Amino acid sequence: MSKKNKDIEVRIEEEVGNYNGQKVEISKLFIGKKEIGQVIPQDAKKMIVTIDGRNEATVKTMNEAVEYIIRQWNLND
Repeated sequence: MSKKNKDIEVRIEEEVGNYNGQKVEISKLFIGKKEIGQVIPQDAKKMIVTIDGRNEATVKTMNEAVEYIIRQWNLND
């Protein structure tokens, strides 16, 4: 018997934070009140995806970053 897909609400909040000694705009992804990952711009063409404080991947677009974080959350939840 297969599970039905549930709709989940993902919220993105942006804040200025420090990364490697530089101030950058960090996008944080939340499901409910739980933070599931962060997206940190590295340069004009790359973004770093972090989950639980670990650098997980480097992607080119925000959409790729969001998809990666949600995919990892689904695998580990």
